[in-house]
Amino acid sequence: MAEADIYATYTRLAETFKTGRTKSYEWRFAQISNIRRMLTENLSAVEQAIKADLGRPKAEAMTAEVFATVGEIDYALKHLKEWMAPEAKPTPLLQKPGRSVVIREPKGLILDLAPWNFPINLSLSTMVGIISAGNCCVLKPSEVSPKCEQFLKEYIPRYCDPDAIAVVTGGVAESQLLLKLRWDHIVYTGNSHVAKEILAAAAQNLTPCTLELGGKSPTVVLPGANVPVAARRILAGKCMNAGQICIAPDYALVHEAVAEALEAELKKSMQAWYGDDAQQSASFGRIINQRHFQRVKGLVESAGVAEVYQQGRMDEASKFIPPTLIKNPGEDSDIMKDEIFGPVLPFITCRSLDEIVERINSKEKPLALYIFGREADADEIIRQTSSGGVCVNDTIFHIATPELPFGGVGNSGMGSYHGKWGFDEFSHKRSVMYRATWADPSLRYPPYTDGTVRLLEKVMVGPLLPEGAARRLLSAGAALGAAGVWLAVRRSRL
Repeated sequence: MAEADIYATYTRLAETFKTGRTKSYEWRFAQISNIRRMLTENLSAVEQAIKADLGRPKAEAMTAEVFATVGEIDYALKHLKEWMAPEAKPTPLLQKPGRSVVIREPKGLILDLAPWNFPINLSLSTMVGIISAGNCCVLKPSEVSPKCEQFLKEYIPRYCDPDAIAVVTGGVAESQLLLKLRWDHIVYTGNSHVAKEILAAAAQNLTPCTLELGGKSPTVVLPGANVPVAARRILAGKCMNAGQICIAPDYALVHEAVAEALEAELKKSMQAWYGDDAQQSASFGRIINQRHFQRVKGLVESAGVAEVYQQGRMDEASKFIPPTLIKNPGEDSDIMKDEIFGPVLPFITCRSLDEIVERINSKEKPLALYIFGREADADEIIRQTSSGGVCVNDTIFHIATPELPFGGVGNSGMGSYHGKWGFDEFSHKRSVMYRATWADPSLRYPPYTDGTVRLLEKVMVGPLLPEGAARRLLSAGAALGAAGVWLAVRRSRL
């Protein structure tokens, strides 16, 4: 997209926001509803775009990309009016007579830099939060998933207000041009290296950022786990979208008491799901492009002499990397240092819960942590570690509810969204106090006296009444209350 077109788009949206039209409930509701219609009326086009870019099975693409986004939309539509209502807050004694509220107002112009791995969901679900908060939005889809980028560029202007919601396409050059502009908030989903560049650009204008990154999300399997279920759920999280998910189980830390059984169950499930060669299965996706294929292939090869089990053979022509287990790779191997973002699961046997905790804490804080076993053991690991989110006895599912915030911590990101959390993330929380004028005590004004200071000290620091007087007053109040109850009961009997 040409530089002049980007500036024209930015200017158009800035002028629209000044009119105040995006602040109304009706506008927000209509735009979010239109995104829903865009998806449901063009299911075939969405499916074809995802298939062309990522080779994802239809059931997986529809569930993760379309139905999950529609669920996010429906939740926002149901709760939007209550989210927009002023929130009453208590007013301290010294500020009375008066009342206090928090209102959530739109920040303004928001830049949404979306990723390629969930090109529809992570573009639109973020946009739902941005629009529900009453902002104008520029969406920059990833050029790495070109068919989905084209779908968003073509269809969003058909369904949404083009003067308030726009799509800018292109690559790194276009992203850099966008980052030179002054935004009221930037949201980026991707890797930590690019995130640092975005933060540096945002700092020039003190622009707040929401960063949804990733990292090496560990999966822990402990004694007491339902091993067959654990194996299936770990594989389901690892093999979805061929492992190209920021919250995919990156590696497994398995207690030695269940290691042999879990390895057998993982292989058993892989065989049952994909047969001898997952390349022949209609239920398994592909790596996004040749560069990422070579990257994942190199990570597998970095494991060296570690035992490798694969459900098929790598095929560069079709960008196919099979479901892969790597048993006990070296801690210094690349595959144990870098986020894998592919269908490869390193499998590390550990002697104790303490060793597992130590291994987790030796790396950057992950976006997700998965624990299979007794809840008491899971709580102990949760207590001793930190992560963006946690799911006990399953994978992925914790991001599927709009009642929970989704976001990272430390190297895995900052900020959060989904449901009300997204509405709040993209809103300015504005404090408003209303003060009455019928009471205007003179002690707040000069000339100040020692008596004024003593009175203020009693009101603000205390005690307002001596302890004995306070006790007597409390007792008198209790007696009066009891008498009132007795009189009420007495009258009810007459």
